[in-house]
This record gives sequence, structure tokens and C-alpha cells, in this order.
Amino acid sequence: MIKKSKIKSDFFELSIFRRRLTILVLITLFITLFLKTLYLQSMQRDFLQAKGDNYSNRNQILHAFRGKILDRNNELLAASTPVETLVVNLPNLTITPDQKKKLASLLEIHQKNLNKRLNKRGKHTIYLKRRLSPEIAGKVMALKIPGIYTRKEYDRFYPGKEASAHIVGITSMDGDGQEGIEMYANEILSGVPGYRKVLKNRSGKTVDDLQDIQIPIDGKDIKLSVDKRLQYSSYKALEKAVEKHGALSGSSVLIDAKTGEVLAMTNYPSFNPNNRKRTSRDLKYMRNRVVTDKYEPGSTIKPITVSAALKNNTVKPDDLINTVDGFYKVGKRFMVRDAKSYGLITVKEVIQKSSNIGTTKISQKLKPKYLWSVLNEYGLGKKTGIEFPGEVKGTIHHHKNWGESEQATISYGYGISTSLIQLAQAYTVFANQGEIKPITLFKTDGPVIGKKVIGKKTSNQMLDILESVITSDGTGILAKIPGYRVAGKTGTAKKSSQGGYGDKYIGSFIGIAPVSNPKFILAVMIDEPTIDGYYGGVVAGPAFQSIMSDALKLYSIPQDGKKITPSADQKMVLLKN
Repeated sequence: MIKKSKIKSDFFELSIFRRRLTILVLITLFITLFLKTLYLQSMQRDFLQAKGDNYSNRNQILHAFRGKILDRNNELLAASTPVETLVVNLPNLTITPDQKKKLASLLEIHQKNLNKRLNKRGKHTIYLKRRLSPEIAGKVMALKIPGIYTRKEYDRFYPGKEASAHIVGITSMDGDGQEGIEMYANEILSGVPGYRKVLKNRSGKTVDDLQDIQIPIDGKDIKLSVDKRLQYSSYKALEKAVEKHGALSGSSVLIDAKTGEVLAMTNYPSFNPNNRKRTSRDLKYMRNRVVTDKYEPGSTIKPITVSAALKNNTVKPDDLINTVDGFYKVGKRFMVRDAKSYGLITVKEVIQKSSNIGTTKISQKLKPKYLWSVLNEYGLGKKTGIEFPGEVKGTIHHHKNWGESEQATISYGYGISTSLIQLAQAYTVFANQGEIKPITLFKTDGPVIGKKVIGKKTSNQMLDILESVITSDGTGILAKIPGYRVAGKTGTAKKSSQGGYGDKYIGSFIGIAPVSNPKFILAVMIDEPTIDGYYGGVVAGPAFQSIMSDALKLYSIPQDGKKITPSADQKMVLLKN
């Protein structure tokens, strides 16, 4: 009995101990939780508030409306249109197999690719599809898939498509300028984005607008100097020339002779800036070759060489130059050649017939330093300053490095490199009584002051010489425009290759019209023609004639030439080309 009573007593005491211990533990836990709560509420209140806000409150970007790009007549070249972007909040995405199938169909995405995107690890939100039309976005939202919502953005639209692509350029998916004027004037066009505080649910969908923190400032519109009509006309003429002669590409630039405003700047092949799915071909031809590419200009440099000699009275237009038998040795080894033997010809005929020998002999009368300085005054070997990214400055080696052969080749356009825009600017000297004009892509108001390069007398002499090129005795007859006096120069240059010059050519033509009161300067270049000739007068002359004719008619420029009926031989030439 005593033993049983003791066991019972011990058991009772143990039970009391366990109950007291349990109560103590509970009290301790309660006090700990209380103190923790008190600490969080007092000491870390701001932290907790911020964490809560980060979950429910967001700063939503308000995109600024990108400014329009307009031509000189306020015709649209680039504008922004509202689009929708699909955003997925992955942690809160709930989608059925049927919804996934419909979503893939609407977005034109293969279901396997859709699954990959929706199963991305380490991501909270992703762009599922950007630049959607409001119609398609509406159909997606009608599926009512938790975790998928839309965000308003703007897409860029280019009405001119391929014709104006190289001028206006393109923007990235985020709306930043990547090429052309879009890139050059990106800050002006972009404006300043704004921000709005919004309340979002667990799916990431905005359920309430709380407040505007910063209102977006829309970008400014830009007016260019280009004429949309002439852009299209130039593009189609280049397309015809390149396709007809099986050429690699073609480029042209038309400028106002008095103001230096670019009225048209085109390249063919081109690309469609509205199509964001770039092909390797698109990437190859996306650069604006008028500005970014340099080449040896060939005979289009000869008028500058001759003007240098006229400027310091070294020669006169009627002075005779003996071009011998079509071959002329310079130094011990270098041989200068003409297409044929021209014999004894005047300085004027040197340009008219494009004689390499004649130009070489004229250049030999000049000191290297003087010829080099004149070439620089014409803007060669330096950038024009045109408002365009990627402009090249070309190359003219310093006169101290010239030998006899170097001076000879430079005089007729080899051993020197230029861009097409540089050559167009150089010819403003002949169109403005010896004054070179700055080049611009933006519309100007009032007269433009240039820099004097040659005198009025020399300039008039050069215009007369260049006009003789557009005759039956000259190399530029195919550039002739009925009813108008045209002055210009053909250029045919072999393309350099590794180890020398191959059998590929660049044919070009640069001209001025009308001669009596120059209004336009047009430079055309055809790269690697392979069919029906390669001479500049043959491949680039007709394109010049087409573009310049349209410009003269469109701007109602009065005729200043005699109406001449082509001879039977001339008609045959025109029909063949």
C-alpha cells in the first residue's frame, strides 16, 4: 500500500511540473511574439511599409509621344501609332491547355516556343509579344488569362517605305533611334517619359490609378529639307538603272544649288523600315551609302583640277593640249592612257572628251601643294557636316607624299576617295559663281552664306566647259534634257581590289541645271554595272536625266535651252540606252 501511494504521488508531482513547464513555454512564446511585433511596428515600420508598397504599388512608365518627321511640304515621313504589348506575370500565371492553344494561334507563335517562354525560370515578368494591334490585344485579353495584361506603347510607321528609309532611318523596339534622322535627332523626337503610381493586383494587372508623379513631355516634330515626291522619283529611277545594267547598287543625291538643302537622297537596293523582321539582305543595304561609303570618283574630279589651273591663270579654256597617241608616260614607268587618241585638243575639250592625258598635263603645270589646297577648298578629304550619323570624310594624301604618278592619278580621280555627298557639295562651287555651300537635311529659311573657292570668271568658264559635256561631242549626251541647258561630268572608275584594280567599275554622273540660273545639283552613282555598258554617261546619265527632269518640272523651272531635234545617230544611241 505504501509503495502504490508513493508512485501515485510522484506521478501527480510530475504532471504539475509538465503543466507548469508548458505554461512557461507558452508565456515565453507569447512575450517573444509580442516583442517582435512591437519591434517591427516601431523600429521597422518604414521598411515594412515599403515592402507592402512594392508589392501592390508600382511606378508605371508613361511613354512620351515621339515627334513626327515631315518633308519640306509637311508630308509625313515618320509617325507613331498606338500599339499594345503583352506582359506576363509568371508567378501568377494560370493558363489552361485550351487557353494556351488559342493564345499561340492569336500571337502566331508555335506552341513549343510559347511553352518555353511561359516556363522561364528566374523571371518575374516577361514581354510575351510587343507591337500588337489593339484588335489582337483585345482578343487576347478576352481569353481572361490570370497573369497576362497589356501595356500601351507606340510603334513607328514610315509611309515612304523603301524610298525614304535611308534618310529617316529606324527605331528600336523601345522607340530609340537606331539609324538616320531617327538616330541623329533622337533626343528631340523622343521627348521625356512620365511616371504614374498605380495599384496592381496579384496578377500584375492595374486596378487603380493613384497619382501622376511626372506627366510625359511629347517629342517635337522635325521638318526636313527633302521632298517626298522627289524621293520617290529618285528611287524609281535608281531601281530602273540598277536592274537594267545588272548593277550591285545605285545611289543619288539631289540638292538645291543655292541653299545646299538636300531635296532627295536615295539608295537602291533599300529596305522596308516598317518590317522589323530584318533579313541578311536588309542589313547589308541599311547604311546610307551616299554619306557612309567612299570610293575613287574617277573623272568627276577632272573639272576641279582644271578649275585650279584656270584660277591661277596657268591655262585658258582655248589653250591646246597635245594628248599624243592616247599614251603618255609619267616618270620612268607610269603610263597614262585615254580611251582613244584625241590628238591636239583644247582645255575645254579635255573635259568634254574626259582625257586622262590632258588632265595629267594640266596638273603637271601646278605645284603639288597648290593643287592639294584647292582640292581641300572644294571640301574633299573632310566631312560636309551634314546632319547624319556615320559620315565619312574621304581620303586625300598630303602633297608631301605625292610623286609624279600620284599627282597624275589624283588629277583624274584615282588615288583619292570621296563620298557622293562630298562631290555634290563640291559642284556647288560651279553653280554659285565660285562659292561652296554648306549641305543640310533640314529646311532653311533665307539665303545661305558659303565660302569663296574660285572667282566668278573661273566659275562661268567651268559652267561653259561642263555644258559642252552634254553634247554629241561629249561623254554625257544621255543626260541631256530637252528645253534645258545642262552642265555636268561623267565618271568611270575601276574599283580597287587586293593587289590593284580588277574588272569592276563605278559609273557616275554629276550635273547642274539649268545653266542660265542653276537651281539643282544632282549626283548619281551606279556600282558594278555588268550589262549594256559600264561608262558613267551610259549607266548613270539616263538616271540623271529622269530625276532632274522631274525636279525641273515639279518646281516649274523656266526652260532656258533651244529645242534641238536629235540626229538619227543620236536617236539610235538613246534607243539602245
